[in-house]
Amino acid sequence: MTALPPGAAVPPPELRGVLSTRESDLAAAASDFGNLVHLRPLAVLFPADAGDVAAIVRYGRANGLPVVPRGAGHAVDGQAQAPGGIVVDLTSVARVRAPDDRNLISVDAGATWQAVAEATLPRGLVPPVLPDHLGLTVGGTLAAGGFGGSSHRHGSVSDQVHELDVVTPGGELCTCSPTRDRDLFDAVRGTQGQYGIITRAALGLHPAGRTAIRHRIGCPDPGTLLAAQVRLAAGGRFDHILGSAVHVPGRGWQFVLEAVAVFTPPQAPPPQPGIRPSDGPAPETDVLPYADYLGRLAPFERQLRAAGSWQNHPHPRCNVLLPGRHAAGIIADTLAGLGPEDIGESGSVLIYPVPNRRLRAPRLPKARGTTSVLFGLQRTAPPDDPAALRRMHEGNARLLARALRVGGAAYSARTPYHDTRITGGTAGMAERLGPPAHEPVSP
Repeated sequence: MTALPPGAAVPPPELRGVLSTRESDLAAAASDFGNLVHLRPLAVLFPADAGDVAAIVRYGRANGLPVVPRGAGHAVDGQAQAPGGIVVDLTSVARVRAPDDRNLISVDAGATWQAVAEATLPRGLVPPVLPDHLGLTVGGTLAAGGFGGSSHRHGSVSDQVHELDVVTPGGELCTCSPTRDRDLFDAVRGTQGQYGIITRAALGLHPAGRTAIRHRIGCPDPGTLLAAQVRLAAGGRFDHILGSAVHVPGRGWQFVLEAVAVFTPPQAPPPQPGIRPSDGPAPETDVLPYADYLGRLAPFERQLRAAGSWQNHPHPRCNVLLPGRHAAGIIADTLAGLGPEDIGESGSVLIYPVPNRRLRAPRLPKARGTTSVLFGLQRTAPPDDPAALRRMHEGNARLLARALRVGGAAYSARTPYHDTRITGGTAGMAERLGPPAHEPVSP
């Protein structure tokens, strides 16, 4: 069934899916995880296939209507909203096919990483890089670039792609890869959906163990944390290396290194990280199924949803990529001015370095130098405190401005604080694709 968006000069094309103007669908498309921006579209497309996506892009172009893709709605700044336009809800296109004999898996853009892991882990396989939160969609993550705990070894999620199906801003459905239409392949990875809508991806897989051993080690300051992370990454014994900052009453910000090795018993786990802890809590080690480790944030999400924080609280998040030589100082200075109320009750702080040589997608944002340090303030604001929300936004703006001054980058092609819209491209790209067709996709 198709519904005609009000104000469209030309009726929509015949579609296999549904073009909806139901109030509930419009309201859902005018919201996201950030809970900061609420812009209503004229209609929401639930496509049945990539052909529907291409048809609606051509229709939108003919009628001057923005067409914006949306995944699971995890954007924080309204990137996947389309005021006066059409939102394409890609979660209706979510098929995950079986891995083939080349250890590749073909996945529709609206599938979640949880669905991918469930299809591959029983076969002893997993994508080399997964985002920390498996509830994100494949298409949205690839459009953003995607970082995870194994990025120190394998780069971004978008570096693991072997082939993509993409709908260009002109409404052409194309298949691209490193050897086929390379310009398009490079243009859509890590550019927030500005040069095309990813509808399918062929992802590389590698062998996965069954068990994870996780070590958590306290570090006294961000410099010690980063040095330990770099040392462990160079050693090559740990599959996931992460870092965080936690505010402890009476002690201030404490830094935690997380190093995870994956193995299959009766194989012995790797030795201890061999890092001397700070004078804080003793190191913690636990052993758990690898599937549980990959899905470690799911219980936290369920808890936040049950409390209403996930849906109803603003999430003014800021993720920047800092040059390695400036990272420790900027992180220390930033956190010195923050208390737990500046992050929020369910907020967190992420810190981990990624060697730039691992980041091969050419348009993925990265910091100047040899290392990009992801520094993420995953803030949650009180729902009825505009002053607190304003302070968080202002703090994010200061952090991003400082990062850019020293050669850092925003981990986003568009934020409320800075516009890094891509205007150029490889030879012939701008002429072929034209200007960006829509705002960034939501994973």
